[in-house]
Amino acid sequence: MTKNEAYLNVDWSKQHCGVHQAPPEAVFDLMPDLIPLMQSFPNVLSNFTWDIKVHMLMPRQYPCIPDWHVDNVPRVNGIQQFDQIQPDLPMYIWVSGAPLTQFRGGYLKAKTWQKFNQQTEHRGTAASEFGWRGFIRATHIGIQKPKPDDWLRRHSQVYIDSTNYQW
Repeated sequence: MTKNEAYLNVDWSKQHCGVHQAPPEAVFDLMPDLIPLMQSFPNVLSNFTWDIKVHMLMPRQYPCIPDWHVDNVPRVNGIQQFDQIQPDLPMYIWVSGAPLTQFRGGYLKAKTWQKFNQQTEHRGTAASEFGWRGFIRATHIGIQKPKPDDWLRRHSQVYIDSTNYQW
């Protein structure tokens, strides 16, 4: 393994739950093990808001939304406002391994930055075994600015399956 590939082997079981709507400096401070991974990002780090989730996986459970959806579409009274999206501004997704995110054109390759936008439909897939997974979404600050503070995720693990999940 080369020095540039060191980010591929983060021990996700030793990370806390992640960050929510954080600037890159907060990720560096709260999750320093991810600095090499962040440095592999194919765009300007400061132009993005960072959401990182660490999932403890259980077989047949979805650590994410199992139905087709798009990300970061503005809502008014809970209704998505597609006329307010900015498809020219990018988002990126990165996952450490299975279960992989499925796009309409195929599956995300693990440990690879995938560019997408607010119109790109995708869905989560179920875990097949116990383990840990890191999920990162970078959203251009023109779509979503970082929160001013309180970036550390403090959530309970939620397990859902596609037979009883509604969006």
